[in-house]
Amino acid sequence: MNEAQRIYHALFRRDVPPVVAAYQRALASGADLTALELAARYTRKLPLLTRKLGLMAYLAETLPENQALFINEHSSFAAGLVHIAAAVLHTVWQMAKGLWLLRQVRHA
Repeated sequence: MNEAQRIYHALFRRDVPPVVAAYQRALASGADLTALELAARYTRKLPLLTRKLGLMAYLAETLPENQALFINEHSSFAAGLVHIAAAVLHTVWQMAKGLWLLRQVRHA
């Protein structure tokens, strides 16, 4: 019995549900969690991972040292277009990688 199963059983006196087991496998795999979360959100798999990463982002946004990551202090139309294009390419790459990782986690 692994750690997730033991903790879940200690709390609820029943076997760990598949969604929690899959979440634990995803964390244990050392996979790229942002790619995995993007694919999980798109496919509606691993809702626990999606909720936890979203909550972490909300909390991180409130810290002063993270403000530069969430607020653009300089505006430039050309730079904005470059950032959008880079973000689109990065998202496509993350989605492909995440779908592959999600498949690996589900079949592990």
